Amino acid sequence: MEASHSFAEFAAPLYVAWEITHHCNARCLHCYSASGPDSPVDDALPLDQALALIDQLADAGVLVLAFSGGEPLMHRYWEQLVGHAAERGLNVNVGSNGSCITVRNADRLKELGVKSVTVSLDSHQAPVHDHFRQLDGLHAKAVAAIRCLVERKMRVVVGYTPTRLNRADGMGVIALAHELGADAVNLSEFVPAGRGGIDLALSPDELHQTLQEWIGAREAYKGRMEIMWHDCRVALLVTDEEKRNYVGCGAGRLVARILPNGAVTPCVFLPTEIGQVPAMPFAQMWQEAQLLSQFRAREGHVGGNCGGCPHLQSCGGCRAVAYAYSGGDPLAGDPHCWVRHHSSELSALFAAGEGLPV
Repeated sequence: MEASHSFAEFAAPLYVAWEITHHCNARCLHCYSASGPDSPVDDALPLDQALALIDQLADAGVLVLAFSGGEPLMHRYWEQLVGHAAERGLNVNVGSNGSCITVRNADRLKELGVKSVTVSLDSHQAPVHDHFRQLDGLHAKAVAAIRCLVERKMRVVVGYTPTRLNRADGMGVIALAHELGADAVNLSEFVPAGRGGIDLALSPDELHQTLQEWIGAREAYKGRMEIMWHDCRVALLVTDEEKRNYVGCGAGRLVARILPNGAVTPCVFLPTEIGQVPAMPFAQMWQEAQLLSQFRAREGHVGGNCGGCPHLQSCGGCRAVAYAYSGGDPLAGDPHCWVRHHSSELSALFAAGEGLPV
């Protein structure tokens, strides 16, 4: 991809994650938003402004709107927001810890037109999961939620984030997800943000090894359940011909995050604000924010090991990891770059599992 870009190319993000509340009944050790029971329940946009924001996203051309938190189903008006987003033609995903997915709420999610629900499982072992989430009994509720959604023939994605506390449990999570009837399992790289500290992060080699394990699982479950992951560095592994299909880090290009108060950031793990709605229209800040322009151009802006890399335009390094390890510079190099020289066969396998948790 060239350093200069057309207006149309970045007219809107493909995927927007909207943390509609930071209130949550869990206090997860790795939470990137530091949500919890002590977070206020009234920290969100008023309903009229929230509905207007959905209209802005739909009008801008956003394809996927993921409602998250906190626990989004603890938001007072979650049904109105989810229903309006679906009515406006957005592909709606709801990300939940499973605790609020009762029979009634599962029925409502289906009635409202939700396309998929992502339920988090940090381990197949209840004690590990509950410790990770700091809420006793949450593993059982997450399992029950998955079963409830599967019974209603909704698309269910199990979300798993490997850290040094639960890295060994990935294959167990996949096996449990398949047993429960989930449609997919998504691996999301842990990025130190919010409450999640650097001490939880895998080393580059451990992350690399974990992705290789998931490649094996993807083949083993082929035709039975999707195994997905997202890592912006995958673009470094594909052939030159395939590189045109990859943008690497999606911050400011494919994804954006909205906080409960309307603040907008380039991705869910990056706290740097580019503006706030309703003070500024979403489409305007997406098109005009200086940081996003720097992310998109990359050359002359992104530094460190990424700045001098020949793959700068097809990868760019993870901007959130750069921020976390540099002390707050989103344009620094990416110290988690795990890429090594691989055979073309292995590179293709890394690329095949790329996807979003929806």
